[in-house]
Amino acid sequence: MCGRFYVAEKDLDDFAALVNRVEKHLLKKAGEIFPGDYAPVITPGDPEAGGSESETVGREDQVHALKWGFPTSRGRLIINARSETIAEKPMFKRPFATRRCLVPARGFFEWKDNETDRKKIKFYIAPPDSSLIYLAGIYWFFKDGEGKLIPSFTIITTRANEDISPLHDRMPVVIDKENKGIWLYEDHRSDAVRKLMVPAKEGLLLPSRAE
Repeated sequence: MCGRFYVAEKDLDDFAALVNRVEKHLLKKAGEIFPGDYAPVITPGDPEAGGSESETVGREDQVHALKWGFPTSRGRLIINARSETIAEKPMFKRPFATRRCLVPARGFFEWKDNETDRKKIKFYIAPPDSSLIYLAGIYWFFKDGEGKLIPSFTIITTRANEDISPLHDRMPVVIDKENKGIWLYEDHRSDAVRKLMVPAKEGLLLPSRAE
């Protein structure tokens, strides 16, 4: 699964510069992102409109400040969606079909049971070179108690690869830079999209014990 992820302060500044003025104030926090926090998220834009292309955002893409977690009627936040059932689950199938997104991060966190006591051991999972990664997500708009629309995202998970499986049986889907356009713009029923929802290659993400 993915219970927290990490956004570097420099990345937050870079992406915040691409967010419109109305949303910019929501991006208050860099570092460890918790469920319920706002984070910069890359969403599909109008391919005809164009824009300012950067190293991390394509010319046609947009960046928005979205809240992590789909809300439920019981007040819980659904922070992950399983890739195996995302096309059928009522909460996820429409966002998967029409509102896929990318969550830029430097890494994410996972916890493992401690053999000596009840306190779990925290691990940080990231590329060995600390490069930016893109977590696959979907987003939608939900009304809060006052009727205000809140744009929210959830992160898609798949089975863990051999590097992550000693810690957990699930991991977030990671989209390679060259496949960003496929994830954002291809039809959700295409084989190209389906083939992206697989575990990351071994060696791409390595766990290290976090403080």
